[in-house]
Amino acid sequence: MRMFLIALTAGLVGTMLLGAGCRNDAAPAGGSGMGDAATVTVVNSKCPIMGTPLDRTKVPPSLVEDFEGQKVGFCCATCPPQWRALSDDEKRAKLAAAMSAR
Repeated sequence: MRMFLIALTAGLVGTMLLGAGCRNDAAPAGGSGMGDAATVTVVNSKCPIMGTPLDRTKVPPSLVEDFEGQKVGFCCATCPPQWRALSDDEKRAKLAAAMSAR
């Protein structure tokens, strides 16, 4: 019984992590209207994680990561941690796809 509960818990946690995308309550790119006065211009027109379209000139600093001398923007607060978990090769591929969508 104990092994079953451990396996069930591990499965639920894994599902939650793999299914985590942009949540509706996460601040969207383009400003939340909650005091994000400063914005950053980024190189990509789509989020490299979720593929969500971005306004390249209105991404809040909290949703920007530096990568190889470029500013990379994301659609919500759940995406930068996922980006940081990628290898540099994976980041290059995802950024290229997000930039080609311009």
